[in-house]
Parts: sequence; C-alpha cells; structure tokens
Amino acid sequence: MKLRFSFLLTLGLALAGFAAQAQTKVAPRRAVAPKEKVVVREGVTMKDGVVMKDGKVMVTRQGMTTTLAEPTTLTNGTKIMADGSVTMADGSTVTMKEGDMLSLSGRLTTATMKAEQDSLMAMSKNGGKGKMKMKRKN
Repeated sequence: MKLRFSFLLTLGLALAGFAAQAQTKVAPRRAVAPKEKVVVREGVTMKDGVVMKDGKVMVTRQGMTTTLAEPTTLTNGTKIMADGSVTMADGSTVTMKEGDMLSLSGRLTTATMKAEQDSLMAMSKNGGKGKMKMKRKN
C-alpha cells in the first residue's frame, strides 16, 4: 500500500510539473530596425587601411572612409603623416604614391606590387600560356 501511494504521489507531482511548464508563454519578439547599408563611393574599397588617392591620404576603418587630418600611429608602431609620409616600425621612411595601400597592421602594398600580382593572377588563369615566354637556365 505504501509503495502504491508513493508511486501515485510521484506520478502526480511529475504530471503537475509538466503541466506547469506547458502553461508558460513565450516572450513576444520586439521590433528591430534593419541595419543601415554602407554606401561606398566609387574607387574606395571596404577593406580597412590607408590609401593614397588623388593626392590625399584616405583612412578606412570599419567601412567608414575619411581623409587623414593628423598623424596616426598603427598598432605595430608605424606612423602615418597627413602628407603621405610613412615611418615604418623599423625606422625606415617611405612616401606613399598614388594607389599605394597600407593595412592597419602596417603592411605596405605599392601600386607596382598590385600590378605584378594582377599580371601573375592573369597568367595563372591562362595556364601560363600567353605572350610571356620564360627562358630556361642551362
């Protein structure tokens, strides 16, 4: 008799617990405004970094592009001046030219380097065939 009573009591409490959980309501969703789209001007990329464009130093951070007004120091110690002169972390000085890019980590990519990369990419897409001939060393 005790066993039957304790079994029924346990079963009743378990059913009451499940019934109580089924009665709770889900919180209603609140309205969320859609994210704004970032408008990119022609010729300016979304990639974060510093670029020399039309004789001005343009800085892009988190999709926002502005002109550099005052000297800025990057995380690795590279210093960028508003006139385009860059003092690298090792102390060497470079002046940015039109189309040169500097990442926010301090890596400089010149317009010449980009042109070389583009030509190598085009050559690899063509399977190495094209007007360019390679000389073999004997």
